[in-house]
Amino acid sequence: MFRMLQIVLAAVALSTAATAQQKPQIEIIYPKSKQKIAAVDSTFIFGNVTPQSQLKINGSEIKVHDSGGFLAFLPVKSGTFVFRLEASLNGQTSTSDLQIIVPEPYEVPQGKEPVIVKGYMSPGSDIMLMEGDMFNTSFRGTPGMFAYFKLSTSSDLLQMAETPPVKQSYWAEALWGSDDYPDSLLVRGVYTGVAMLSGKQVADSSQIEYYLCRKKLKQLNSKEKTFKQQLPDCGCESRASEATLAVMPLTKVMIGELTDSVQTIRVGPRKGYLTTYQPQGVRVRITGRFNNYYRAQILPDIEGWVPDSSLKVLPQGTQLPNGSVSLLRTRKVDRGVLVTFNLGAKLPFRVEEDVAANKLYLEIYNCTSSIDFIRYDSSDSMISRIQWTQPQTGLLRLTIDLNQTLWGYDCYYEGVRFNLKLRTRPHFDDKLKGITFVIDPGHSPDPGAIGPTGCAEKDANLAIALELTKQLRDHMATVVMTREGDTPIALYERPKLAYQHSPDVYISIHNNALPDGINPFYNNGSSTYYYEPHSHDLAKLVQTRLVKATSLPDIGLYSGNFAVIRPTGYLAILVECAFMMIPEQEIALKEPSFQKTIAAAICSGVLDFVDDEVEKASCGN
Repeated sequence: MFRMLQIVLAAVALSTAATAQQKPQIEIIYPKSKQKIAAVDSTFIFGNVTPQSQLKINGSEIKVHDSGGFLAFLPVKSGTFVFRLEASLNGQTSTSDLQIIVPEPYEVPQGKEPVIVKGYMSPGSDIMLMEGDMFNTSFRGTPGMFAYFKLSTSSDLLQMAETPPVKQSYWAEALWGSDDYPDSLLVRGVYTGVAMLSGKQVADSSQIEYYLCRKKLKQLNSKEKTFKQQLPDCGCESRASEATLAVMPLTKVMIGELTDSVQTIRVGPRKGYLTTYQPQGVRVRITGRFNNYYRAQILPDIEGWVPDSSLKVLPQGTQLPNGSVSLLRTRKVDRGVLVTFNLGAKLPFRVEEDVAANKLYLEIYNCTSSIDFIRYDSSDSMISRIQWTQPQTGLLRLTIDLNQTLWGYDCYYEGVRFNLKLRTRPHFDDKLKGITFVIDPGHSPDPGAIGPTGCAEKDANLAIALELTKQLRDHMATVVMTREGDTPIALYERPKLAYQHSPDVYISIHNNALPDGINPFYNNGSSTYYYEPHSHDLAKLVQTRLVKATSLPDIGLYSGNFAVIRPTGYLAILVECAFMMIPEQEIALKEPSFQKTIAAAICSGVLDFVDDEVEKASCGN
């Protein structure tokens, strides 16, 4: 009897185990539990379940790929939000709840009472400007009111204007999406104001105070008795900003010196680039400060912004250096030509390419021309001629006419001697022989994007890069890889590693993912990026081949400000082959045949570019 009971219990246990094994598994790859996402109205969720399962998320039926991977784009609500997943297979059901944090849309106060929203005042941090500058400010509050602001250095209130409804700014929507915003995401109640800073506002610290009123104020001088008396009748709320304004007199001269080995000067704090690769020791006049950036005056009508961590303020009385040029010369060097001249000081500069016209423009700031002679190296065939102009005081502009395609350039100082090295096209012999490539599989040690079944982007990148390297070598190219395994390489080390091998072409291999809130079913496929204009044609030809070979949607050709393709010394592109988060594309990226297809497309794009260059060379260009 006891033996029989053991047998029955064992059978029950086996039956229970078999049943448990039949329950479908659920793995959520993204988003993570309790993650705060950037989207406010809808977003994606992806992962995998046991293959052949049926899946519902918050009641919506979700397609499951043959691999078990799934991807959904669903509405969300602000606050704590829960995705409830329910997977069914062979009569068995599993559930899983994922809790995420969805940000509140920008707050727009409703009702008839004036409310100034705390935390939505600009500037949001201390700011320093010069006498004569325009000071711009804004806040958010109840729509349809009358708004004013006042600086503590003045008794007068200045009127503000309510702007028309503006889009809730989200860069990803503009870059990837349709740039179409629902009315619910339009921000109302934004008030803006402006003041011309005079000598009366000069102060080390000035408070900013805002007023929002139901009725228009008649008295705007805060020193008058009637000013305070009218505030209750006009239904006003006031709020002081936590930020302060410092105003420097025009007579104050502050000089700063760049401290990083190479430095970018931006057009605004955390904005686009004005000029790149400025050397350590360049000096500029400091005329402002905001968001941990100094405003640097390069010329009276040209200014940029530099991180305060990269600029050293020099002692009062330090002068801003000025330079002059009397002689330019060119010198043929290996795989290029050098334009060199003495400036007498390290000065800021800017390079601009005109690929269509085969011209390069070099601007040197705080420099005066005394050029009487330009000496050309007669053995060089790349430079046609160099012309100089002085468009304004302190600005020397060189126009360099080229006889052939530019394959890159580098600017550097040797003491106070400025050198501009132009890279010529290689000598074309047999296929890609004589051309050096650096192939960079993106990511590692970080995994990069993760697919629904857990495939890491770094592994897909490496597989494609290895195949591309093989195909390029089959065409007689010299190829160096930044990694051939999981060797960890920091982002900014990759361009340094590339420069060590003096490449002609740098190709970064990636596979894509989308930011929160962008619909992946309408925004996926292949894309190619370049930054410097001389890399544009190569990127375009690679993108054309990639889309044709993979049959994936054409997301487009991009000018992209990525660190690895920013260097100027060679042709540099970044290829986003496919999307890790799309189940069908993730599975394809695991297949050697698809990896070869992608590599062959990139290689064909390179060969197309070289063919064009050979044709140009045969025509004398």
